[in-house]
Amino acid sequence: MNRKILLALAIGLLMPLLTGCFFHSSGSNPVGDTSIANSQQSAQALSTAKPQIMASSYTKPVDRKYTFAKCSHSIGHAFRDDVKKAAARLRVSLMSSDVTDNIFITFEKMMVKSEKGGKTNITLPTRKIDLLSASTLSDLLAEQQLPEGRYNYMEVSVKAAEINYEGKVYKVVVPSKKIRFVGKFELKDGYATNLKVKFLHRLTKWKVGKLNFFMLLPVVKIGSELVPIPVEEVTVGNIAGSIENFVSSAKLADIAVSLEGTGFSTVTDSNGQFSFADLPAGVYNLKTYHPDFLDYSFPVEVAAGQIASVTAQLNPAVIQSSIGSTGWFARYFPFAELNGEYAEVSLETPVNIDFVSLAFVKAELKFVAEYNSGGAARCHNYLAATQQVSADAMLGDWWAGNNANLGNYLGEFYALPAPGNPLTVDVTEMIRSNPSSLYFLASQNMDFVDIRMTGIQLSIFYR
Repeated sequence: MNRKILLALAIGLLMPLLTGCFFHSSGSNPVGDTSIANSQQSAQALSTAKPQIMASSYTKPVDRKYTFAKCSHSIGHAFRDDVKKAAARLRVSLMSSDVTDNIFITFEKMMVKSEKGGKTNITLPTRKIDLLSASTLSDLLAEQQLPEGRYNYMEVSVKAAEINYEGKVYKVVVPSKKIRFVGKFELKDGYATNLKVKFLHRLTKWKVGKLNFFMLLPVVKIGSELVPIPVEEVTVGNIAGSIENFVSSAKLADIAVSLEGTGFSTVTDSNGQFSFADLPAGVYNLKTYHPDFLDYSFPVEVAAGQIASVTAQLNPAVIQSSIGSTGWFARYFPFAELNGEYAEVSLETPVNIDFVSLAFVKAELKFVAEYNSGGAARCHNYLAATQQVSADAMLGDWWAGNNANLGNYLGEFYALPAPGNPLTVDVTEMIRSNPSSLYFLASQNMDFVDIRMTGIQLSIFYR
């Protein structure tokens, strides 16, 4: 046992000496004189520093939140500060009904209740309404000023109901003589709330001897919308808005904004905002322009006494991926940052590429091929929408390996000493047939001395 222990200790003491003998750099390199080669003490020290990973440890990021499609916008309306607003008003109307029978209802009164619990009774005109012929907005049941706020209950009392059945008129029973609706609608000063009532009835019929009896179980569908009440003493309105970058949501300055055919034009300020004041009421076509973004136009309605609030998002004319770089790599040269025949980086676009909504005109890939020695070295580069290299080791955001399932061949290129060889490759058709938000550039070192690819970026042009 003691002999085995002494033998192990002896081997442990001799290994560092043997390692230094066999792996020590003499300062000259049979395959090239490089700064990295002269700065390294031993290949053993370099290899122990390599982080070893499996290819499956690379995880594709989740898809981008946005899709690069047509520009988008939103428009809202609010009253100007200098305009006196009318009191909130409730208008109750009948919509086109799905009733197939000649059912006549005479309403008596209506009650609405706010979320705060306040109740308001509304008297309805005494008249028969034929549900079969009721049409949208043609039968106004009630119109009344009410306090603004949110309401959550409406109840309509039925004075009488009857049906015309086989040429005869019969009374129709309505349980509790009430039609109730539980839901939410809002009243705001300066607006009329149009509450549209649609009857989807369930009619029950039974016969006792020769007598017919009918009962109506009303099913009611309610829709509501806020409609500005016109302010007669004001005939002009405003447009105010902001312009954003569709990809980043950043506010955009110096965007030209015009109202086509009117002579009105302006540019956005440092906060991306613009405005047009005292415009005659009407519909205007708002247009934006900037050389770095795609043109966009859309209609904006200007109402008397109101401000049309506009938010528009513009698409950049060029979408660019993240910038990737490999470190120095070579399969056999012992002083590269990572040893491997292939190196790969991922290039992520900020949006998914959408060819249906908006087609691009050109895609190009730029990179710099650099050789860590005098002369030049050959490399083959490939681009794909999936990972190509089976990673043996990874250093930061790039990795190297000796096995690859290669994608689209970009060509053979020459890597040159610093500052390297800047290259641009047209990849329009490759990108067009492989839409993705993530691409991978793989480079194959055809030489012994290490090379690297820097400043790798994919640009997609939409103008």
